[in-house]
Amino acid sequence: MQYQEATLRHLSPAAFGMLGSMDMAYIRAAEENGAVIYRIFAANGQQLGEEKSADAALVVARQNDFEAFLVN
Repeated sequence: MQYQEATLRHLSPAAFGMLGSMDMAYIRAAEENGAVIYRIFAANGQQLGEEKSADAALVVARQNDFEAFLVN
């Protein structure tokens, strides 16, 4: 356990951002042309897609094997 903690403390910000990027996604509301859309992002910030509702975005992310979360 101590080895893992020491390793994590020495990760670069870019490497830390990649942790979980293949398993986790977050969904954030955005306004575009006066309408609210919900964008789906990988844990490293890469945009994966967008949907018209938060529920649809969660479903799409989970159908693609991501653990998805809504964020503000």
